[in-house]
Order: sequence, then structure tokens, then C-alpha cells
Amino acid sequence: IWNEIRKQYPHARVLSIHHDDSVEEMVQIFSQLDPIDHMLWIAPEEQLPSLTDDSIIEGQEKGVIYLFTIIKSLLALGYDSRQIGWTVITQKAQHLHKYDEVNPTHASIHGLMGTLAKEYSHWKIRVIDLESLASWPMQELFTLPSDADGNPYVYREQQWHQQELVPVRYNQQEETLYKTGGVYVVIGGAGGIGEVWSEYVIRKYEAKVIWIGRREKDANIQAKIDRLASIGPTPSYIAADATDQEELYRAYEEIKQQYGPIHGIVHSAIVLLDKSLANMEEERFRAGLRVKVDVSVNIAEVFQDEPLDFVLFFSSMNSFVKAAGQSNYVAGCTFKDAFASQLALEWPCAVKVMNWGYWGTVGTVASEEYQRRMKSRGVGSIEPPEAMKALEALLVGPMNQLAFAKMTTSSTWVEVNRGKCITIYQ
Repeated sequence: IWNEIRKQYPHARVLSIHHDDSVEEMVQIFSQLDPIDHMLWIAPEEQLPSLTDDSIIEGQEKGVIYLFTIIKSLLALGYDSRQIGWTVITQKAQHLHKYDEVNPTHASIHGLMGTLAKEYSHWKIRVIDLESLASWPMQELFTLPSDADGNPYVYREQQWHQQELVPVRYNQQEETLYKTGGVYVVIGGAGGIGEVWSEYVIRKYEAKVIWIGRREKDANIQAKIDRLASIGPTPSYIAADATDQEELYRAYEEIKQQYGPIHGIVHSAIVLLDKSLANMEEERFRAGLRVKVDVSVNIAEVFQDEPLDFVLFFSSMNSFVKAAGQSNYVAGCTFKDAFASQLALEWPCAVKVMNWGYWGTVGTVASEEYQRRMKSRGVGSIEPPEAMKALEALLVGPMNQLAFAKMTTSSTWVEVNRGKCITIYQ
């Protein structure tokens, strides 16, 4: 590969940096070089692991964390005020068709690079996902235009693809995947959207809901439990850090002893620690990433033998928008989407992703200031009844992934299938 690159770019240089190097160590190496015009970074080629394998979590070190460290090093050297080109390459981290196998390990890179493109619009960023690193389209690789949104080019069978939005209508369906009296585990259930979902299944299906959360049960959590107990079965709360596999196993065993078979899992955990990349500390980046990456892998490990009806992943429209200032969160969301896509191929139950848009009345951004800001952008607040209706359609429908956003002019559902985002108007 490098010999081919040098044929086209004889002055190209392979940098002697390592994923274990600190920002300070990389700064020392970069400072001894002539100014960098273009950075080519290739994610390690990985065999598709078992989705229960810790190698997916460990792979973040040689992937998105490594790339984050390089970015921080260049910013420390003043590259924020310079122009620089980026070509970042992954392999099979994106699915083109519903039944494509993907390796989700480095899908988080796409979220990081998309955010980078938004924060440094004068940097020319090109993200490419190849089918195989052994068959590079060398003539085209460095001539593709950069993408101001940092969205990836996907190369399959000698053709280039990019995701796009296409309108479509969704038919109303009467079936449901929820069971009356079903047992449902919600990781992050005490959060805003988790609470809304819990209220819906408790009220309509008399569901037995178990919340798993990082913090000990406090007065706020107890108040939520008491409120829901007034409309149906009382939710249970287990304090456990789902990023820790042993803690999640402990919670699982407790649930099994009390409730027996589990019918569904909801991954609703979220950590929002927004900062620009220039001000984002590594631990802050890791915290936002782990709640998506580690929890997803641990769910697959802990619940793999359970006869589930569904696994439901709550993700975000940020998988597509890739907002500035949210690199950790966006990287986690693009990973989560890819992970769920592969899990849907491997597990016999329904595995679905809902990429939520803006919730203005619940959750981590339910403030008047944020509501005003979103309204000025033409974005309305998702309300619980329409959201739960969309989830019902997602669970029984043929698509594995939908996104739901509400504009001031109309509600929209967005389907992600066959490499496209499809807007659905109601």
C-alpha cells in the first residue's frame, strides 16, 4: 500500500507514532517535521470479531482514541489556524444494504471525523470506507472531493456511495411486538426518554420494567418510580454501571431471579459532555464514547442466551448531523448504529435502532434556552405520543433503523436502509 502511495506522492512520509503515544509525545514528533499538508490515516484492518468480544472495546484504542490524540496534537501545534487535508480510511464499518456484514469497531471514527469537519471547516476532510484494504481504488482515492460535513464515501464493487435523504410514506400497522405483562430491561431507564418509554409500556401493556443506572437510587429516581407505580406495575431500579460487564451480569442475575424470562432490552443510556475538540480532554471523550461502545458490547455478552423479542437501541440524529462540540457523543452514536446493524444479522430477535431528533420537554437538553435555539433553526420538539407511535412501527416493520425528527412545518420519520436515509412525512 505504502509503495503505491509513494509512486503518486514521492515525498510522502510514514510517521513513527504509536497509538500508546501521548499528546505531548506526538507534539514532540510533529514539531520536528516540516508543516504537514495532508494527513493519511488508515484504521487497523480487523477480522470481524464476535460482537461479544472485548476486542471491539479494545479496538477503540487503536482506532478513534488514536485518531483523537493525533487531532489534539495538531491543534496544540497551531494547525487550527492552518489549512490541512485529511484522508481517513476504514474497512466495512458502514453497511450499504440491510443484510451487509459490518465490523463496527471503527465506525466511531466516522462520528469523530464528521464533528471535526464541522468544527474546522477550512480543513479538507475525506472519509472513505472500503470493502477491503487489499483492493484500493488508487486512481480515485485522493481525487474524491472533500466533504464539508465529513460524511464517508463507501466503496463497494467498484462503485462509490454516499448516504442521502429520500422521502417515503409509512403505512399504519396494528400489530405490536410488546407483550402484555412483558419484562423489559432499560439501561439508562431513569433518564428522560427511558422514563417516557417506560410509562408507555406500563400504561398500555402493564409491563414489568427494570431500570439499570449508574448512580444509586436517590429521591429523584424514587419520585419517578412512585409516579409510574400509580398507573401500573411498579418499575424496579438496579444501581449498576453497564460499562462494567461484571456489574451488568450481577444486575442480570438479580433480574432473572425475580422476573424469569426477559422479553426486551432498551439501550437508552447517554452521557452528554459537550466541548469543542480543542477543549475536550481525553477522559471526557472516553466517557461519552464508553456509554455507547462498552454498553453495547456488554448487552450482547450478558443477554445473548436470553429468548428476547427485541433489542432496541436509542441513538441520535447526530449520527447524520454530526454536530460541532459533540465529538464524543457523535462517535458513540455512529458506533452504536453500526453495532446494532451487525447484531440484527446475528441474533434471532428483532434488533432496532431509533435515531431520535430533538426532545424539548424531557431528557438532557430540556431547557428554555435550548428550546429557543432549536426553534430558531426550524426544529420542533418531539412529543411522547408521536414518538411511541413511531417506535411501534419500527418494531414490527421491515426496517431495522428509523430516525425521528420534528420540524416546525411537519413531523418526519427517517428510515435508514440500503445506505440511504429516507424521510417519512406524516
